[in-house]
Amino acid sequence: MKNNKLKVFLILLLTGLSVWSLVPTFQDYQFTKTIKTFTTSEDSLKYIQENRQDIEAAKDKRLKLGLDLQGGMHIVLEVDVLGLIEESAKNRDEKFDAIIERVGKESETNKTAIPQLLKSIFQEEKIRMSRYFYDIRDSDDEIADKLSDEAKEAVDRAREIIRNRVDQYGVAEPVIQTQGGRRIIIELPGVSDKQRVRKLLKGTAKLEFRLVRDREVAFQVLEDLNKYMALLEKEKTSDGALLEDGVELPTQTAQATEADTSGIPDISALTDTNDLDIFSEKADTVKTDEELRRENPLFSILGVLQNGVTYTTEYERTNLQSIFAREDIRKRIPDDLEFLIGAKSFATADDGTKLYYVYPVKKQPELTGGVITEAKATFNPNDMTPEVTMTMNGEGTRKWARITGANIGKQIAIVLDKTIYSAPVVQSKIPNGSSVINGIDDIEEAQDLEIVLKAGALPAPVRIIEERTVGPSLGADSIRAGLQAILWGFSMVAVFMIFYYRSAGFIADFALIFNIIFVIAVLAGFSAALTLPGIAGLVLTIGMAVDANVLIFERVREELSVGKRLKLSIETGYDKAFSAIVDSHITTLGAAFLLYTFGIGPIQGFAVTLMIGTAASLFTAVVITKVIIDWRIENDKISDTSFG
Repeated sequence: MKNNKLKVFLILLLTGLSVWSLVPTFQDYQFTKTIKTFTTSEDSLKYIQENRQDIEAAKDKRLKLGLDLQGGMHIVLEVDVLGLIEESAKNRDEKFDAIIERVGKESETNKTAIPQLLKSIFQEEKIRMSRYFYDIRDSDDEIADKLSDEAKEAVDRAREIIRNRVDQYGVAEPVIQTQGGRRIIIELPGVSDKQRVRKLLKGTAKLEFRLVRDREVAFQVLEDLNKYMALLEKEKTSDGALLEDGVELPTQTAQATEADTSGIPDISALTDTNDLDIFSEKADTVKTDEELRRENPLFSILGVLQNGVTYTTEYERTNLQSIFAREDIRKRIPDDLEFLIGAKSFATADDGTKLYYVYPVKKQPELTGGVITEAKATFNPNDMTPEVTMTMNGEGTRKWARITGANIGKQIAIVLDKTIYSAPVVQSKIPNGSSVINGIDDIEEAQDLEIVLKAGALPAPVRIIEERTVGPSLGADSIRAGLQAILWGFSMVAVFMIFYYRSAGFIADFALIFNIIFVIAVLAGFSAALTLPGIAGLVLTIGMAVDANVLIFERVREELSVGKRLKLSIETGYDKAFSAIVDSHITTLGAAFLLYTFGIGPIQGFAVTLMIGTAASLFTAVVITKVIIDWRIENDKISDTSFG
């Protein structure tokens, strides 16, 4: 054994590294098992919070399973390239809108790239594209090429941003690749919360800081809109004419009830205004819902508190948003004003209906999310509600200090994707570039906001055009079948080796166990995913691992048959079989490398496992078995009959 000190050291080192690599897998199993023992969600949440770092570390470093083994989601996203092009136009008119609408319809059946399709329609209409895009001196071909470059860059950026979001979400070995000119294919193993993933992938994460406008000015605008809509309602009732743009007003209404409040209380610069006590009194005389809807079409779904704050109900949110989105309504709202709805309800009516603030905000943001350098989901230390803290870069810090300093006593709304999460009242100048998003329902939503803010905003909206889900039960069946294949393959090989080569075959089987451990440990250590084709590669590795020992043992038999001593026969057998073993393994590695380079998805999973297994089998067959045999020779525990 003195001559094998280096080999023994290598065996112990690799075994130790393998155990270290597989420890997180066992830890993750234990954490999951412990969480399942809790009977209430509060207990499990408390346990997760107390052990959050350890749980996340174990989950990040464990052996991961592919989509076919643990279930998950297959999603195809389409980037709104047409919307991106529409936003890049330097001006718009009715003709431009008509062309965009036509391109949108034709792109559903026409496979031509959208910029080229847009160019052909402009040429049919005999309109130069430079009228709406780029420089007046640019030709249609040049503009189409520039738009094509922008579209390609937008799709590539969207793919990378989605990859960043998915990576931060913690999905093991996701598959994210582009298809065609505007589609992105995503495979997410182990995902169970489909709604959360949809929101995470589709959210554009457009963060803005906007000033809240004066309530009196906003109320005057709302009164004007209400009168305008009442006039339309009257005309529709009198002569049966449809509303402009074909938009029907909602039939469900809510009472414009006054509240017994004294206004929004003064709060810190980064705390939401969500503690109003409302609905303590109701109006004495209330008209019927139908009369109220006719006379006050807007205020029938938009309530006003005594302090001038406007609100709506959870049932009327969509109706109100559709009204504010109407073209005729937008024309009657000043250019520097926009009405947005809060993300979280601020109170609940007596009948259980949730109520949401409607904020009048400036259309142009004071600051955007591009200045955010760090975001962190956490809990508010005062009331333990979830929130996201944000840190700005140098430019953002300077602007934020100027904005807060110039608007003390005013509300600044924190807007994410056209939804207001909080509208704190600025109490003092904020010089350190910090801000907080609150009004969040749970810690998972806060974590998702953290992810999208860190990863950045999508360059264009995306929509899900295809979605398939692989259930965990199907994945469990695949795991069961894969394990059975490994056990049957190992058992048959082990029995044959022991039957044919006796104690030497037992040594080869013992080394085979190390081979399997090394393969799984390497997959876990490099955060690679074990897939069903990967299990097939592992089964193939089992056969290849003993193949090297078959070559060695047969060579030893030949040396023993000519009368050589046992120790010399073993040395000669290992030396002369080594070149053939290396040749066969190099050939297999080369084939596996080509499969990995030119293959996709399952083929790559098979190739990765095969390459790792081939390298491990070379080590176990040549090194581990040799060390064990040498040890048995020194202790006189092996004879000529040990090789069959």
